[in-house]
Amino acid sequence: MRRATLGDLGAVRWDVLVIGGGIYGAMAAREAALRGLRTALVERADFGSGTSQNSLKIMHGGIRYVQHLDFARLRASARERAFWLRAAPDLVRPLKFVIPLVGHGTRGPAAFASVAALYGLGAVGIDGTLPGVRVVGRARARALLGAMAPEEVTGAGVWHDGQIKDTGRLLMAALRAATQAGALVANYVEAEALLRTAGRVEGAALLDRIAGTRGDVRADITLCCAGPAAAGLTVSALGPEARSRFPRFARAMNLVIDRPAGPHALGVISRSRADAIVKRGGRMYFFVPWCGRLMIGTHESPHEGTDLRDGLDASSAFLDEINAICPGLHLRPDELLHVHCGLIPADVDDARTTVRRLRSGTVIDHEAEVGVGGLISCTGVKYTTARLVAARMVTLVQARLGKGLPPRQGAARSLATRLPVISEPNPASPPNWAARIEMAVRDEMAMSLDDVLWRRSTIGESGALRGASGMHLWREAACAAQTLGLPLRIAP
Repeated sequence: MRRATLGDLGAVRWDVLVIGGGIYGAMAAREAALRGLRTALVERADFGSGTSQNSLKIMHGGIRYVQHLDFARLRASARERAFWLRAAPDLVRPLKFVIPLVGHGTRGPAAFASVAALYGLGAVGIDGTLPGVRVVGRARARALLGAMAPEEVTGAGVWHDGQIKDTGRLLMAALRAATQAGALVANYVEAEALLRTAGRVEGAALLDRIAGTRGDVRADITLCCAGPAAAGLTVSALGPEARSRFPRFARAMNLVIDRPAGPHALGVISRSRADAIVKRGGRMYFFVPWCGRLMIGTHESPHEGTDLRDGLDASSAFLDEINAICPGLHLRPDELLHVHCGLIPADVDDARTTVRRLRSGTVIDHEAEVGVGGLISCTGVKYTTARLVAARMVTLVQARLGKGLPPRQGAARSLATRLPVISEPNPASPPNWAARIEMAVRDEMAMSLDDVLWRRSTIGESGALRGASGMHLWREAACAAQTLGLPLRIAP
């Protein structure tokens, strides 16, 4: 893949300009390009450097929506999970989940058996490749849960979801699919302002943060997929009345712990109140095996602004809560390898310091909302449904423009087209830094060593750069980067 220049982006008028290079922007660009629309995408930092990277790396099939009695979203999630497992089998793989069941009430086997039956009915005909949701008895539950089994366990609930092996490489696969279909993409190109003419948005004023140059890009429709930054960019062009359509954001946190994990994910009930209609106690946290280490998530808390640099301080409260739930673990702060921190759309109760994650992505047609055409915004709630929200946006684009493949034909093509396989070095072998960096720069638009370590591999987020051996690894990588003329990082 080649990084587009401002000259490339300004040379033509695009059908669609996508602002934001997380998974929602990448899938929107892929969707638009597959439907035959001339498409460009810009990202102000590196691709996937925000919430898309900082996730629990799960493709959810929607089992939690049984508790909300929301079967439309259950089916949508199950369908999208099936899409990812089919489209990127090298990067999204099935993972077993096990949760303890206790007593004979809402947290017991009989209640979960009802959940399993309802889920089976809700997801019928969608995906027959994964084992169904089921209940196992006390003996099998103890074997699956091991030391995490409560004394009073009476069974366990078991299901499968998809696990993302590497979110950065999956995002690269989505971007590569977009470029293969004709889209132009560029990281470190910031949309400083939306261009508005005669009651319409007609593109954006851009800053190339690498070259330090500015230019305009013109488009019939602009899709703002910039996450927490979308509201500010939109309000500056449309006025304060546009802000009310955007949600608030809360901090979501996942911890990578320097401990081995078992072969499947385990759930534990927290002390935090759940927000389901069918109550089963507190919110569920999961202990997930990832890169040979233990990942724990997801903790959600109120947060103001977009600065997440206090994540390490907030992680202490999360560790304390996990130790209170599972005192036998004795998790220590020095075992913390990495803190994944991102912002998710949520309803926030400041008085009670509680968070309720929004359950569906939002697509905002600003022409219908405030009478300004040419601009559509979205906020996404989970990785799983990025393609679904992208399809909704692009169908709306086609309705406005009357261009591209017919929506049904375009949607079928989007579902049927697999993502390109992204090659990766053997993780068991010592890295050949010159070759790895050269590949990342040549084929994946890495602009700094930071991009290579954190978003073209799992080296940074898995904690491999910590400690004496990690420092040695970083020095080797830095030496190779400097030899190749690659900066260590791009200034924020």
